[in-house]
Amino acid sequence: MLGGFVAAAASCADSPDHVEHAHAAATTSTTTARPEQKAPLLDAHALRFKNALADSGLAAGVPDETLLAVGRGVCSRLASGAPEDEVIGMVRPIAAYAATVSETTMPGDDAARHYIMITREKFC
Repeated sequence: MLGGFVAAAASCADSPDHVEHAHAAATTSTTTARPEQKAPLLDAHALRFKNALADSGLAAGVPDETLLAVGRGVCSRLASGAPEDEVIGMVRPIAAYAATVSETTMPGDDAARHYIMITREKFC
């Protein structure tokens, strides 16, 4: 992609100085760029939640961002008094996926119920 930027700059330039300046600017920006330092996504509380799900075969293949989002959503729905069937429906796809990836033989609704139970106990 950067090569495309340099090539485009070269084709639009009026003189060789413009080409050299564009190339130098592009090279400088790539050599001085530093990867962002991010804080760990999971704190100790969220890590316990993830580990409890993993121990049950319900965290495999699920990114941390997704685990957190689903966990927060489940806690929110439970706190608002949502019917269990509604929460099961919300969790079923992710729980079934995690169970399949980890080769857990738990059917979708059972996996969803177990996911909700762990979320309630370890995350909410």
